[in-house]
Amino acid sequence: MITVPPATESGTKVRLKGQGLPGRAGEPAGDLVVTFQVQPDRFFRRDGFDLVCEVPINLAQALLGSRLRVRTLDGKKVVLKIPPGTQPGRKFRIKGQGIEKNGRRGDQLVEVHIDLPERLSPEEQDLIKKFAELEGMAY
Repeated sequence: MITVPPATESGTKVRLKGQGLPGRAGEPAGDLVVTFQVQPDRFFRRDGFDLVCEVPINLAQALLGSRLRVRTLDGKKVVLKIPPGTQPGRKFRIKGQGIEKNGRRGDQLVEVHIDLPERLSPEEQDLIKKFAELEGMAY
């Protein structure tokens, strides 16, 4: 059995002494070298000891602000405050929720992406046009 050390990265090697092929003519068995290949996670990606995740928010949440429940690596949910006027790609830091190794722990970075509707009803188009005119935006 192999114990995978915490924070193992792809390419990490573990040598198991005497667990390889038997030696010739009574010599001791060789060593077995195991190289780890870490599979990507669907939600998190690593950046050193930090974990990065992408979370979609809608236009109203970005413009007006919101509170999001975000999953951490250990399965807990953390409430993240999204301030009004949040821009696409903004990252929020959750301290101490990253990878831990040798007493050091990274953070979790939450990057927001704004999901925009692909189609608007005529009424929605009128409301957006009014908003654009109030803000002096060209369309």
